[in-house]
Amino acid sequence: MLVRGKVIGENLTAPFEILKTGEGISLRVELPGEPFEYSTDCSCLEPLEFLGLLLPAIEERIGEIEGVFVEDVVEEKSSPLERLKRILRGK
Repeated sequence: MLVRGKVIGENLTAPFEILKTGEGISLRVELPGEPFEYSTDCSCLEPLEFLGLLLPAIEERIGEIEGVFVEDVVEEKSSPLERLKRILRGK
């Protein structure tokens, strides 16, 4: 699953992208100077839960966060056989 949107701060609006796969989840926030990136090999969190946990660290860079706006969500397309395999593997 791919989620795109913007984190709206008091002085800055920063686009973000979260990618969740069977292998894990990663976040990239485009900040001036250097992007904020974080990833983990645990795919147990949903993309917006992951972003919510990292908002305090992002807030340190952009100031008070006024909101989060989700612009696009792209679900992973998988065949019935792939879904069955994931269920049997427990993922």
